[in-house]
Amino acid sequence: MPLDERTYETLTGIVGELWVERAPCVLDTYAYYQNPETMNQDGSQWLPRPAAVLLPDSAEEIQEIMRFCSRSKYMAKPISTGFHTAAAASNDDTIILDLKRMNRILDIDEKNQIAVVEPYVRGIDLQTQLLKVGLNCHIVSAGAMHSLLASHAAAWGYGVTGSSTSYSGRNLLGVEWVLPNGDIVTLGSSGFGAGWFSCEGPGPSMRGVMRGFHGTFGGLGVFTKCSIKLYKYDGPRSWDFEGQSPNYVLKEIPKRGKFVAIAFPSRKAERDGGYKMGEAELNYGEFRTPMFFTALGLTNNNLELKEALDSGLFPKFANHVLSCAFFAASDGEFAWKEEALAEIIKETNAAPVPFNLSASIRSLKLAGKLLAGVKDPLAPLRKSPALRRFAESSSFGAAQRRATQSRLFWLLVRNAVNIQSAFRPSQGMATMMGAFDTWDLAHAQAEYAAKAKQKYIEQGLIIADGGDLGAGGTFESGHLGYLEGIILYDPSNPASVEAVRDLVEGGLRASIDEALGVPIAGFGVNANKELGPACYHYDRWVARLKSALDPNTASDPFFYSEPEDEDDNPT
Repeated sequence: MPLDERTYETLTGIVGELWVERAPCVLDTYAYYQNPETMNQDGSQWLPRPAAVLLPDSAEEIQEIMRFCSRSKYMAKPISTGFHTAAAASNDDTIILDLKRMNRILDIDEKNQIAVVEPYVRGIDLQTQLLKVGLNCHIVSAGAMHSLLASHAAAWGYGVTGSSTSYSGRNLLGVEWVLPNGDIVTLGSSGFGAGWFSCEGPGPSMRGVMRGFHGTFGGLGVFTKCSIKLYKYDGPRSWDFEGQSPNYVLKEIPKRGKFVAIAFPSRKAERDGGYKMGEAELNYGEFRTPMFFTALGLTNNNLELKEALDSGLFPKFANHVLSCAFFAASDGEFAWKEEALAEIIKETNAAPVPFNLSASIRSLKLAGKLLAGVKDPLAPLRKSPALRRFAESSSFGAAQRRATQSRLFWLLVRNAVNIQSAFRPSQGMATMMGAFDTWDLAHAQAEYAAKAKQKYIEQGLIIADGGDLGAGGTFESGHLGYLEGIILYDPSNPASVEAVRDLVEGGLRASIDEALGVPIAGFGVNANKELGPACYHYDRWVARLKSALDPNTASDPFFYSEPEDEDDNPT
């Protein structure tokens, strides 16, 4: 509902008249996010229009806002960079707190590898400063424009440098938290004035309460600062490039850097390869690149993509591809990594995808005809290390090779996710499965998703992508793994939208029935009710936390948890 004048005056008294917005045309921009039609049961592309949007500039202002919400009918919903539908208000009594004014990097401690940031510090903002001094932070796959605080303290997110920079939720070293009642708590060592080096303190940890596995999605107060762990970076401190958006090409590939896409002959070999590279600590960045995405990444438009798929080449060699970035601190280390990679390629019968071959329509058509009867076009490279070395160093196609390596640099180092390209085939993208567990379980999820999608592909309701769009990679040198099942659909076709909803909900049930882990869609009130009974009734405990810390529902609960039902106590 629109704000009444008394409420408007109260809120302007907190943040100033300039930073309170209630114009419908502006509020509607906060009611549209990624694939809303798949989450709205009626298929609508619009989410609730919030009552107002506030842009606070400090934890003290947020304190007053939360106190106001605690004594009124309104609820607060904080967002930083936004993107996903979970950033929206759940009803028209929700006030959006847009935290873009809180965009300061508060500290970079190079020696102890710690950074302290506010909510609107994006991955690209911090990383640009860090790379200059040989450090890096974990950035999730939403891309370098996402909020670091959001992914570390408030929500999930899985990034392509997970093999070397862990996972955001595990990198959290401290947080300043405005509770729903307006109190401020600072968790960990920083709460005792001892510095931002640990999220735990002398006593029981609150990390599970304030973040848990998926996060609270703004449903339990507002996080106004956080400290994150940084990691060593041995790549280039600066680089020169040419070209224009979205295709920038490095003028020179880093001396002790290697960017390669490795094609494995089977899923088992791919799993083994991921573990082996992790054990050797080779990968700095890594992305499992399904066949359809491999073709998508090597083409510039949908016509080229169609010709690439019609050529028949990609299904023959690109079903099990890991795109990887390697860096080394010395020539000796780089030489060792190259030898280790060559040995892993040999042990798994893999082959590097030759980057010096043109992906033009004419070349693809010709290659498709010439290799029509060839089962494995990469067989010569699998058998001959000398031929692989020639393909990687030959002057033939050098410009094409450098352009493709540059794409991997932007993706695997700078996290430049090409959203335009990702949505290019169908204008709609959703996801399913995606539990964070072992690398083996990640592949089991990808296999389930590929099979589940087939009937909808056959009905023409989603893109014929080969089924397996399991995207992700390994984390912490193979200790963990993650793959989510991407679905490309037509948002203007109600039947296509319904197919996506069936797939996501079916994946939620399969996660329980087939023990496939808690999926990426396993958050919010409805998912908690479904998953909770299979996971030690965590839904009841989360509801108790909501009741204890937010008795007046000052924070929008929909994407987190409703308060506890008095008749439903944990046992």
